[in-house]
Amino acid sequence: MAGTPSPRRSQLAWLALAIGLGVGLRLEQIASQLLLEDEWHAVYRVAHQGPLAIFLDFGHSDSSIPLTLLYLAEAHAWGLSELAMRWPMLAAGIATLVLFPAYVSRRFGYGETLLFAALLAISPLLFFFSRMARPYALTLLLVYAANVAFRRYVSGAAPRGCDAAGYAVSATLAAWLHPIVVPFLIGPFVPAAWRWLRPAHGERRHGLLRLATLALGTGVPMGALLAPPLFAHPEALSLKSGADLPRADTLVGLWYHWFGTGSTGAVVLCAVLAIAGSSVVWRRLPEAPSLCAGVALCAAAIVAARPAWIGNPLTLARYLLPVLPLLLLATACGALRIGRAAAAFLAARDNRIVANGIAAALAAVPLAALGATTPLAPVLGYPNASSLHLLYEFDFRAGRNPLVGHMAPIPLSPWWSRLAGRPRGSLAIAVAPFPVESAGWDAPRWQHLSRQRILSGFLTGMCATPRVNEVPDDARFRFRNAVHLADIDALRAHRVDYVAWQKPYRYVARDIDVEVGADVGDCGPALSARFGAPAYEDEWLAVYAVPRRAPHAE
Repeated sequence: MAGTPSPRRSQLAWLALAIGLGVGLRLEQIASQLLLEDEWHAVYRVAHQGPLAIFLDFGHSDSSIPLTLLYLAEAHAWGLSELAMRWPMLAAGIATLVLFPAYVSRRFGYGETLLFAALLAISPLLFFFSRMARPYALTLLLVYAANVAFRRYVSGAAPRGCDAAGYAVSATLAAWLHPIVVPFLIGPFVPAAWRWLRPAHGERRHGLLRLATLALGTGVPMGALLAPPLFAHPEALSLKSGADLPRADTLVGLWYHWFGTGSTGAVVLCAVLAIAGSSVVWRRLPEAPSLCAGVALCAAAIVAARPAWIGNPLTLARYLLPVLPLLLLATACGALRIGRAAAAFLAARDNRIVANGIAAALAAVPLAALGATTPLAPVLGYPNASSLHLLYEFDFRAGRNPLVGHMAPIPLSPWWSRLAGRPRGSLAIAVAPFPVESAGWDAPRWQHLSRQRILSGFLTGMCATPRVNEVPDDARFRFRNAVHLADIDALRAHRVDYVAWQKPYRYVARDIDVEVGADVGDCGPALSARFGAPAYEDEWLAVYAVPRRAPHAE
């Protein structure tokens, strides 16, 4: 029939739609996102260190050396911004959405490829890590690139230099970006060595020599980059070792992170499907053995090193992140396997149309289950400038997320609710003080109640108390979603309508009894002197209207 798309064109359209969904999610409100949590580690180093000091130290508060050097160059070239910090991970996250299904399509059916692409698109972990100024999305892409290049090098009739170079470059850069992925880079040597230990003596020698050449060609540049900081500041890693081990609840929570849901039913369903599809992945994906070897090596390294915070499911999920695409692919294969089995059973009874419909419906079950129970629903609300807040990602099980209870006692001014009558996103509010950890930053509630945009307000220049989580007010830093309150011109340039001052308060919860904000209590009078009488004030909050015109200098 004229004008009817061909099956091939229709298939590509559905695949493009799945990939487009993932790209759209990762770009959602990306320009308005604040820097939070570990993203600040690199900023501190850019503000206070030079390139040599950065190159020679992983930092006690872990920062990626090559990313920090890139940020330093950007800061001096045109000024560092949130997007300037996040673009490498955003690009890697989008490349993953395109390249992983494209590679899978060569060895799996269209149905498996489409469902795999859709599961990648809605994965909360991949969503968060693609938008975060931390190296996880980059290292995930590089780990898989290294595994593919390694397999091509060792399985070819003759070793090709381009494959060896591809592995060496990918592995070296991944290890330099984040050394915890090293087990997944060494993993391919395990099945390859096992393979070459079995043949006759001549073939064994030839194969092992090929592996030794690749190991040497990769180990030299990797050592050249990792050895200097290890020798110059060994305490950077040793202080974070010998601290913790995964617990039973850690291993349980890990599956909720991998599948990206807070629903036990969805986790059990997807786990069953992954088991059903694991044999298909093992047979058809040649990199599966090397990735599984990487899992075993990473688990052994965790037990030996006992890294800090590994008892949290989110931390363990980061360490084992390369498992995630493999697991989602197995889930897709399991769903299609069961769907096709049901279709074959019904087709044998002359119900082919019904059979095909049921097969498609069964295949879509994991996608529907994970989509319906996704923890991204509150994250994607507009406006939300704090989508990377730890509250959203620490534990997808609401009853197990300690930040829910930790943040509940933070005093909440009724002023936020009063703003809900204004058009959504029509106001920009700079809030100070901005805490070191997002657990003390109540922006998720402020945004939910007010439906307005929140920026972080810097107090540098307003009071004598130094702020360790702020940056100097100079040309090196051009943040879009943070503003120095002492700079009226900057407030106007950021279109800030109000400055909100969270007054010091006593926080009591469990074994905690502290005076929050006492260290910057003297900044309150400085704000009054700058902006005049508050437009609103209660026992928790003082709100100042930003003048439309900058005041005359005195």
